[in-house]
Amino acid sequence: MNADDRPGRPLGRPSRRTFLAGAAAVSAGATVGWPAAAAHAAPGGALHGRPLRGMLLTSKDRLAEGRFGTMFKRLPAFAPRDDLLDGLARSMVEDQTVPDDSHLSTSPRLFAGFTFIGQFIDHDITFDNTPLDQQTADPDATTNYRSPRYDLDSVYGRGPATEPQFYDPADRDKLLVTTNVNGVPDMARDSAGRAIIPESRNDENLIVVQLHQAVARFHNRIVDLARAQGIRREWVFETARRLTRWHYQWAVTHDFLPRIVGDDLVGPNGTVYKEVAGRAPVINLTYYRPTNRDGRPFMPVEFAVAAYRFGHSIIRPFYVINQASLDRGGVPVFGPDGGFNLNGGRPVPADLVIEWKNILPVDPAFPARKPRKIDTRLSLPLSTLPGSVVPPPDPTVNLAVRNTLRGKHVGLPSGQQVARAMRVTALSNATLGLSNDPGWAGEAPLWFYILKEAELPPYNGERLGPVGGRIVAETLVGLLQRDPNSYLYLDAAWKPAPPIAPATGQFGFVDLLRYAGAA
Repeated sequence: MNADDRPGRPLGRPSRRTFLAGAAAVSAGATVGWPAAAAHAAPGGALHGRPLRGMLLTSKDRLAEGRFGTMFKRLPAFAPRDDLLDGLARSMVEDQTVPDDSHLSTSPRLFAGFTFIGQFIDHDITFDNTPLDQQTADPDATTNYRSPRYDLDSVYGRGPATEPQFYDPADRDKLLVTTNVNGVPDMARDSAGRAIIPESRNDENLIVVQLHQAVARFHNRIVDLARAQGIRREWVFETARRLTRWHYQWAVTHDFLPRIVGDDLVGPNGTVYKEVAGRAPVINLTYYRPTNRDGRPFMPVEFAVAAYRFGHSIIRPFYVINQASLDRGGVPVFGPDGGFNLNGGRPVPADLVIEWKNILPVDPAFPARKPRKIDTRLSLPLSTLPGSVVPPPDPTVNLAVRNTLRGKHVGLPSGQQVARAMRVTALSNATLGLSNDPGWAGEAPLWFYILKEAELPPYNGERLGPVGGRIVAETLVGLLQRDPNSYLYLDAAWKPAPPIAPATGQFGFVDLLRYAGAA
């Protein structure tokens, strides 16, 4: 078990000794605890398209909890025939005759940039830096694994003392951001052009790697702030990392989540995370309840293989990210290596440096582009994933097919079973538009069900519905609650404040980009 994964008191508060070991104030209302030193080592990242280590544990034992587990342990696995799943999945991908803008979101709260923010969050949660020998000895990830959390380990790795390659050699408190061969800001790269970062998946897409860069620049600016405010030299890095983590976690909880699941679940009157002025938020987790002896958090397969994959439905085939991409009708999400596309694994090209105002609400006078609706229609490029995403010889390159078959392989329950377990009205297969083939047995795959309930009124593709929204909200809030380095664990009444935030309690991803100097 990693040193920073010891369960301690996952639902309580840290000891006074732990909290006071390095407390320091960097901005008004920002109380910074001194984290225990991490003692773990491993390679970072994982190839997309392959099951993450431990994901298949639930197909062997529905009650088991390791890196992954099930949220609804008593529900049976739904296992329709593979040909039914294949046919359903292939029907979900748009053909070339359907214009992309016919399925764009009209929500005033959703913007195209949140597609990539969601991907960054996913990589952060599932980042696995367990040593290879331990991974080999524990393929189901039941004992040796990094607990799922969004704490930016995917950016920091194991810190400057243990993994100095991620840090500025001239200033070890800062993350390494350079100017690349194209003359633009970028992460450091090796001789093959790959980014030298802990989480290699963040380099698979040019927008995600530029978001990674913005987080690094945000940290570096807080280093400067900490020094300007007289923080002791030996505390500067940990202070900056703590504040960067907390602001990022706040943005996930108060900016990303409400847009995706709705204010009725996460917000001032949320049933899962309710903000209370001047006090700690009220948390209500009905379904995310780890049952292992240590109370150690796990990643529910209902989240990882179904609910959070709503993001696949909002991906557009082309994006406008700057003037060069506008002039060319948009930049394709996939394309030939080295071409005008969003493929990563290379230095950021000068004509593909993102202007964030194009996909996030940075400038009120400039309308940011929208994502596709959350629905059961996937854009055409997702039917033929490139080798950089699905390495050969894997023959299944249709993303929808991969998702439906993966759900069966990990033993997901049906959508209707989960709805009934949540005591919400279960949608019939007729309402969902599924065929009356007896092989469905009147039930639907969970991933498809979640997309369809979001597509239908009253949600109309603008947010997740009751099943998908609840799974996503409870998982992300539950992981935050059980993270011993989170603001919710160490100082639940903490709020972002100036000079980092524009106002006390107001901070989102646009503010992160602005403070980083990226927008």
